[in-house]
Formats: sequence, structure tokens, C-alpha cells
Amino acid sequence: MGQRIQEWWFGLPRQRQLLAVLGGIGVLVIGGWLMLHQPASAALPAAIPPATTSSGRVQSTTSGHPQAASQASSHDTRVFVDVQGAVNHPGLYQFSPEMRVADAIKATGGLVARADRQQINLATRLTDQQQLYLPLKGEKRPATATSSSTPASSGSGTSANSSSGSATVVNLNTATVTDLQQLTGVGAKKAQKIVDYRTEHGSFQSVADLAQVPGFGEKTVANLQDQLTTS
Repeated sequence: MGQRIQEWWFGLPRQRQLLAVLGGIGVLVIGGWLMLHQPASAALPAAIPPATTSSGRVQSTTSGHPQAASQASSHDTRVFVDVQGAVNHPGLYQFSPEMRVADAIKATGGLVARADRQQINLATRLTDQQQLYLPLKGEKRPATATSSSTPASSGSGTSANSSSGSATVVNLNTATVTDLQQLTGVGAKKAQKIVDYRTEHGSFQSVADLAQVPGFGEKTVANLQDQLTTS
């Protein structure tokens, strides 16, 4: 059988042999191309149901944890100050804890021309919920407004008594020389010593620290205890 095919093949003209070889190659090429490009059946995506709570609602993965939220609020260091008086743009402003009255004045567009610079202590540190009032020349500071919850300290360093409103309490950390002279037995010189000590050493941690200021003994501080505060 093989010998007959061989005799038949060699008996063909040269041109037919060439055509037969080319035809066989063509069949192999087309068959291989069809096998490689046969479309594969697309796999259906797996259906994954959303995570649900026991009530059937979709559970959010971005909702904050109550405990984490309370911890974040406890570390809130923002200071909100109501700046009023002799500034170009009075209003409520947000500051960082280390900022001073000078920063508040800058944030509000600066002092107006009639501002009484002598009554303004630029070095005073700002405190949260503070009402900072900057007076005009010849103007007396208005009585400090008291909220329904806690008394708000003014930029002058005085605050009204929340029960009767009659007693004046001076804040050692925000009061000016003029404010400090409201204290019993404290004149301009002693008041200036308090401001100078505060500027050099920083805020008073307690009223008892006043005894470290020259001219103020423990007995004097004890007599002034009810008229002073540091917060």
C-alpha cells in the first residue's frame, strides 16, 4: 500500500506535488488557528450577598464606633473665642491652645484706629469659651456676659458670679493691670508685678502660685482667694 502511494506520488507532475504540499500546510494552519481562537465559555460571577445585621439592614463598614468617637472628642484641642470691641471684624474665631491675644487681633483684621492699646495685653493666652473684649479709648469694658451653664471669661480677665452677679472674680491668667487693681489692697505697682511674673513664667496653675510674686505673702493670697481664679 505504501509503495503504491509512493509510486503515485512520484508519478505526479512537479506542479501538482507543490500544490498538494501547500494545500496540506494550509489545512494545518487553519486548523491550528481555529483551535487557538475558539471562544471559551464565560464564567458567571459568584453572587455574594451583602452583610446584614439581625434586622436585615445593610451594615456599614465606615460607621464610627461610639467609644472611638468619645475618645476623639476628649482630645479636641480647639479654642473658640468670641472677639468683640475695637477690631475690624468681630465675631467667633477658632484658635489653637498656644495662641495669644495678638493672634486674635490679627485674625480679626487688626485694631481700629480708636482702640485703647494701653488696656490690651497682647501676651495673654487665649482660652476656650473666652469672650475677648478690646476697648476703645475712653471706654469702660462692659459687664461680662454669663451663659446659662458656665460664666464666660472676658479678655479683661474678670467674670461675673453665676449666682448673684455681684462679686467680681479676676482671672490671674488673663487680667490686665487695670483689672488687677480691682483686687483689695492691690495698686498699680503690685498689679504690674503680677503681669510681669505671668509674662516671664507663664500661666498661674493655681491661686496659691500668686505667693511666688514679690510683694504677695501667703496671708495676702489667702485674703484674695475668693476674688481670684486661674481658669
